[in-house]
Amino acid sequence: KYGLAAINCMLDVCGKDQGLGHDISCTSCKTVTSSSISAKAQEHNLIIAVNAFHGYAHDRRCQLAHHPLYLEGFGIEDLETCEHIFSSSNSACGIIRHTSYFHWVQYLDLHFDQWDKDKYIELSNFLRNNYAQALHMIEEYTPLLNEFKTRKSLTDHAFFQWREEESEFLTNLALEPPSDTIAVAYVEELEKLQRTE
Repeated sequence: KYGLAAINCMLDVCGKDQGLGHDISCTSCKTVTSSSISAKAQEHNLIIAVNAFHGYAHDRRCQLAHHPLYLEGFGIEDLETCEHIFSSSNSACGIIRHTSYFHWVQYLDLHFDQWDKDKYIELSNFLRNNYAQALHMIEEYTPLLNEFKTRKSLTDHAFFQWREEESEFLTNLALEPPSDTIAVAYVEELEKLQRTE
């Protein structure tokens, strides 16, 4: 319920066309869809994506539906900001491991206060660098992509179609063909018969 409350607040504060990264986005999507904020999430065009790192360790069908690589609007964002924050706090572990609870909290507070200041100072560089990186990728890869599409006689629609075909293939693969089920059952019955004889 806290996750739903946070999403509801995000929609109130940030408005329409928001993207949300979550380690278990497929489950989060189902939860939001069956909750009291379902209509609001649809009206606001909320997209729930799986974080890039977690996505690769997750079910491929879920990746095709929820990975930022396949969703419009996420650009080069990996949705792993919390992982970066937690990783930065690892440097504090050696210092606070044996301190009292008070000093442990105090040092973490100092660490994150400094982290906030450092990130705020670097924010303009971060945004500029991401923008420059995106422009560089567009400039470098668009000619290669156009050449590939020309050489293979493809349109932009083909890339979306491939994703849909892969998703359909994986969905059908999850279901065992009836002929295999019958063959396995037959072999199992033969094994039972052989054991009884």
